[in-house]
Amino acid sequence: MKISDRRTLEWWEAPGINGREDFDEEILYLGSLAEALQDVPKWAIAVRDLMPRWGFEPCAHRFPDGLEQVVTMIGLERAFPRIGGCGDVPFPIHRALEYWGRSLVRWSQRGRANGPLANLNGVSGCAHPEAALATGEAVLALSRGRTALDATLEDWIDRGKDPMTQSITDGDDAPLVRVLRHACCFNVFDNLAHLTRAFARGETPQVQVCSASLANVQRLDPDRGLWLRAMVRALGRWMEGRPPNDGFCASVHARLGSQDPLRGWLVGSLYKTLKLWAEFLDRECGRRPRYRSLV
Repeated sequence: MKISDRRTLEWWEAPGINGREDFDEEILYLGSLAEALQDVPKWAIAVRDLMPRWGFEPCAHRFPDGLEQVVTMIGLERAFPRIGGCGDVPFPIHRALEYWGRSLVRWSQRGRANGPLANLNGVSGCAHPEAALATGEAVLALSRGRTALDATLEDWIDRGKDPMTQSITDGDDAPLVRVLRHACCFNVFDNLAHLTRAFARGETPQVQVCSASLANVQRLDPDRGLWLRAMVRALGRWMEGRPPNDGFCASVHARLGSQDPLRGWLVGSLYKTLKLWAEFLDRECGRRPRYRSLV
């Protein structure tokens, strides 16, 4: 199928970080690569559309697994369903969330920290048991689906008496609503810990979800950032035709397969999306590394 300039370039208008602000010569170059191909198979368009941007971001629990799938798709020359996108909460996370939910309910009723709450600094008695109970019930409802979660939150808006309960449940920007509707974020348990400490100390809870959560990568999951940067470097070496310089790079090159113009366009596109995310992550972490330019 023929790719028009408009079809190719429109995809880059929201590559994942700053939208049109990231529209640059590299994206124009990738568009020229696509045009030079003349006929691009549907599987290649499908794979390009699965690359990291809004809806598939490094904050997701299974982002590394989903990215590995994209690399594999390029090598196999076929598209298939990808995991790790927005809303993807793995079974082990659901299991751990239930543990948190039950512990919050018990804490609200007995006033004694238990389970994962017992390991949090500064958490013993509960200054806002109603808010803790609302949080515990909402966390448990999450495992039954979005409808059950929304019903539980709406119920607490109606019957909550504590101002803290209202502040965490009422509105799309309320902390508990944001945390549980974005439980696909890698820092969901850190957010629950912030809520718990707020209930213990009577403070206003602060949470971070989606891209904002990446500011916590260095503290919570430093390997996530290291892995992302290693992938960018491995893709760069593949495009330059340079041999792998370590085992991880070798495994990436093996999955990508041999170079050809179609793979060159796909790998270049993947490199660009990941470089945008790596640069965003570096800014969040106060780093200043430089990455290879495509032009």
